[in-house]
Amino acid sequence: MRDGEIRAERVERTAASHAGTVPRLIERVLEDAGERLTHGDAVAVAIGPGSFTGLRIALSFAKGLAFAGGLRIVGVPTLDALALAAPPWTGLLCAALDARKQEIYAGVYGREGGRVFRLGSPIAVAARALATVLTPPCTVIGDAVEAYGSVFREILGEGVTLLASDVHLPRASAVARLAAARLAHDPAGDDLVRLAPGYLRPPEAELTQSARAPSAPVFEVAFVDKVPLLY
Repeated sequence: MRDGEIRAERVERTAASHAGTVPRLIERVLEDAGERLTHGDAVAVAIGPGSFTGLRIALSFAKGLAFAGGLRIVGVPTLDALALAAPPWTGLLCAALDARKQEIYAGVYGREGGRVFRLGSPIAVAARALATVLTPPCTVIGDAVEAYGSVFREILGEGVTLLASDVHLPRASAVARLAAARLAHDPAGDDLVRLAPGYLRPPEAELTQSARAPSAPVFEVAFVDKVPLLY
C-alpha cells in the first residue's frame, strides 16, 4: 500500500508452514507492486487472536523484517481486519475464528454512518453461548462458520447469514488499511520490542492438567462500548 492505494495483494490458503510461505508471498507481492522496502516504510502484521504457532511465526518474521530494514511496525487485531474485509452486511457482524477446545475467538461489530465499530473487546467463548446473545439480523464471517455454523443456524435460524472462510478469505489489504490509519494518527507505529500477540487465552503449555476454568462467560461481556475502526 502506498499513498492510500493498494498496489498489490496475494492471498493463499496453505497447510504448509508459514515460515516458508510468508517470505515467498512478500517477495512476490513486492514484485507485483514494483516496490522495494526502504528505510522509514512500515510493515503491518495481524497480531491475533489465532493459532499460537502461526502468530509467533508471523510476528517474528515481521519484527525481523522491520529491524533489518529500519522499518516501522504496526500490529493490527486480526478480528478487526476480518470485519473490515467483510462484504456489505446489515445488523450485527460477528468475526469468528475457530479457537479449538469447543471455543471461538469472536469480535462483534456494528456500522454507523458508514463507519465500522467494534462492540466491546474480542473474547474467547463457547459457540452456543455466543450465538444466544447475537441479535438477528446478523452475519458471521471466519473459519468458525465451518466448525460451528450449524450451532448458529440452530439458534438464530434464518436471521443469520454465514460467510464461509473458503470464499471470504482474510485480506492483507484490510490489515494494510487499518495500519495506515494508525500511522496517520501515530506515525511512530508500535514498539518493535514490546509488540506481542493477542492470544486471548493462555498457550497450551500454561494450562493445568486439571479441568481448567472456561474463558470469560459471554453473558458477563457487555457489547456496549463502541470502538471505532479507523481507516
